[in-house]
Amino acid sequence: MKHTRNTTFCILLICMTLTSCGDFLEEVSQDEFEPKTASSFQELMNGEGYIANPTDPITYMMDDDVQGCKGSKMSETQSARQAIFEWQPDYWQVENDCPSIYSNIKNSYQNLYKTIAACNIIIENLPGSEGEQKQKDITMAEAKTMRAFYYWRLVNTYALPYNDTQTSPETNLGVPLVLESEVKDEGAPRATVAEVYRQMIADVEEACRLYGDDTTNRGIYRINYTSAHLLASRIYLFTEQWDKVIEHATKALATAPQLANLKSYTIDNTTVPTNGVTSKKFPETIFICGQKAMSGDCSLTGTCFGVSKDLASTYETMDRRMNIYLMPSGYDYYPYRILKNCSDEHEFTWRTAELYLNRAEAYMNQYRQGNNEAGQLAMDDLNTLRVNRYRVYTDVQLTNADDLQTLLRDERRRELCFEGFRFFDLKRYGMPRLEHILVSESGAQTRYVLEERDPMYCVPLPGNALEHNENLMQNPLAERREGTAL
Repeated sequence: MKHTRNTTFCILLICMTLTSCGDFLEEVSQDEFEPKTASSFQELMNGEGYIANPTDPITYMMDDDVQGCKGSKMSETQSARQAIFEWQPDYWQVENDCPSIYSNIKNSYQNLYKTIAACNIIIENLPGSEGEQKQKDITMAEAKTMRAFYYWRLVNTYALPYNDTQTSPETNLGVPLVLESEVKDEGAPRATVAEVYRQMIADVEEACRLYGDDTTNRGIYRINYTSAHLLASRIYLFTEQWDKVIEHATKALATAPQLANLKSYTIDNTTVPTNGVTSKKFPETIFICGQKAMSGDCSLTGTCFGVSKDLASTYETMDRRMNIYLMPSGYDYYPYRILKNCSDEHEFTWRTAELYLNRAEAYMNQYRQGNNEAGQLAMDDLNTLRVNRYRVYTDVQLTNADDLQTLLRDERRRELCFEGFRFFDLKRYGMPRLEHILVSESGAQTRYVLEERDPMYCVPLPGNALEHNENLMQNPLAERREGTAL
């Protein structure tokens, strides 16, 4: 059975479900609130369309950039986080049973769908509102870009990668595709990975069309022309549509901030910097949203989980990212400090560097397909990035496609570490075997293994999502892991 409500009731119901509805709702009772103007929908977008609660306290703990380190006795929160560090299939229940972890942090899946609901309200009802068409177009572009972004996070967390060589995105289960604010008794089933990506592409392409030639910067807390094209390049990268990656990355780079030259950049405070890479003060920041993850909800800083030696070893002597992105701590038990987690840290920071990396990867793959000119273009983009990252730098010369791919993947890892990309990149690289070493208070070490193409590469759906949607099918679950003492 399906119930259809009128627009006002749908808006009220979803707003009451959300954590807050922005300052503009405080001026009227929820019984009276009904958006009628373009400006009121923009306020709804500002208050609820941009994610506020942490949405990814999961994958930061699952990749090869994190490793265990000897520390003091684990807190209750850190003990719960240990389950996802060990790739345990019941991670969600362990975290859910931990009273020290705030409830909004435990519900990243739900948080994303709440913000999608707000975007849906705007997308459905904005066209009929009062106001200038230009203002409506900008708000619509923001809502469609953010809805695409939220689905990009969901499908890459809970489903197989689009480019998986052993399966098809046309049949692989993605996530529920909820595109209407209409309230239904039955829950939505999972759409296929391909269906989710087609919707993301439709949304972000429409957003780019709505921006047209309007390159106005309305502040880094709002989506604009540059950030919409950046997201388009990212989505096309994951679907391996190389020409489209190049098209959108090139448009974004024409209006993006210049790369920060790290030769002359200084972190103002190596304990808790205020101008770190994931802050609004970093010169190449394009867009930011969300609450801090690394130093807050993911429990990485100063805990029993820290930077892996494997990641740290990839930075060369002249690379300024060591001591600006990360730095040696001077302590054996916690060897590296993550400087990206600054006092103004945001969970999602979109930066100019990603555009060079996305376009270089597209060129690199065209080079692998026989386009020799594309190989040099990829190398040019990488050298442009790297000359801004090293104290002293000599351009790397193009050799063969395999060497170029290795350089690009290593560069992407160094540049984007702890910004929510690495686990998703490992998935699309073929889901390789990983190891995590857990170190106890006494120094005893235990190895946990994520096997190649392990079921945990598709994070299990949280229990509360399954409880509230009988049409939701769970991912295949791995056995609970037993560690090996070293």
